[in-house]
Amino acid sequence: MGEPGRSDEAGLTPPRDGRPWLAGTLSALTIIEVVQLVFTSLKSGVLRLSFTGPGGASAGQRRHRRSLYFREGQLAFAASSEPCDRLGPVLWRAGLLGWEALARCSAQVGPGRPLGQVLVDAGVITSADLYAGVTAQVREILFEAFLDTEGEFLFVEGPHDELNQVRLPERTRELLLEGLKRVEETERLLAVVGGRGARLRRAGDPPAGASEHTLRLLEALEGSATFAEAADQSRLGLLAALREAVPLLEAGRLVRAGPAAAEPEIEVAVEPAPAPVATRLTGPFELYRRIFRRVHAALAAARPGAERRLDSWFERVPEPRRFVFEGVRFGADGDLDVARVVANVTSTGAYRGAAAKARSLEGLEELLTFALFEVKNVLPRAEAELLLREVGKMQVGKA
Repeated sequence: MGEPGRSDEAGLTPPRDGRPWLAGTLSALTIIEVVQLVFTSLKSGVLRLSFTGPGGASAGQRRHRRSLYFREGQLAFAASSEPCDRLGPVLWRAGLLGWEALARCSAQVGPGRPLGQVLVDAGVITSADLYAGVTAQVREILFEAFLDTEGEFLFVEGPHDELNQVRLPERTRELLLEGLKRVEETERLLAVVGGRGARLRRAGDPPAGASEHTLRLLEALEGSATFAEAADQSRLGLLAALREAVPLLEAGRLVRAGPAAAEPEIEVAVEPAPAPVATRLTGPFELYRRIFRRVHAALAAARPGAERRLDSWFERVPEPRRFVFEGVRFGADGDLDVARVVANVTSTGAYRGAAAKARSLEGLEELLTFALFEVKNVLPRAEAELLLREVGKMQVGKA
């Protein structure tokens, strides 16, 4: 696979046994973009992630890790070093057990006796609850990874131990869409709270009938913890903690205790250009642009004029999604202004930063699906199969 950048400083060492790999930093590709690449190329392997919070290690941020396991592009399992991602907190947040029961059963965990087994043996949850909890845990690890913006990644292609593999009800595309929604919600709620570095304190007694989630968050906010630190300490995780905190803040049950630490913004770099096709983006956007040029050229060579049929797709895009491709058409050489796609998505105000990039990639993937459909319709079968294989290699950096 390609190599946007090495990640040795994070301890994510590429394999030396010949397996294909892709590594880089989250300043080059977001996690959503990397997962999109794995999904569209139908790859099996493990995506290892090493994160630091805003400010990095120099600001004293704790490094943490997550691993996402894929089988033919579909998420099959996940692991994390984060306490919030462990099975117990996930079951607790899902309402399958109380905090007291979790603490009691956690004390009985030992070698050969994992928490899930203890909980089922004690009758706290059923075996069906445990399986549902494990699948929820896999999803939550993925979604929490989407919220991290600083660190490194390493994807190593190849088979992996499938002993713990689960079958998620959602496909990877659906998970990406849900992840987008969570990123957007998180950014919106963080703006209300004052950012991850905000410090909040309780004003008065907890509200009557406060849930365990609320009480845990209020307890974690005591002292000098930042909001992000309190989200970890409460075992709620960032988004769940925000969902608890914002109503409390708006009701005056929480107040800001001091200025928030500076919150780095996620920007989409779009260079201004006088002509629509002149603007460029790097990473997966440049990859889509190269693929479209190759497909366009193959259609033109096979049947003059056939390449113009690609533009017909823009007229048939459903109205709710048409804004993505407003003013975008194929150039005479097959060039496509991918930066215009991102600008269109961003201009709505509904998507920002990584969410805007991911929504744009989703639109480009829909267009590519149509373009490859045209390839199979226009080219002789043998030539079409060769081109489809070439596109597949391009998607994983082998061409």
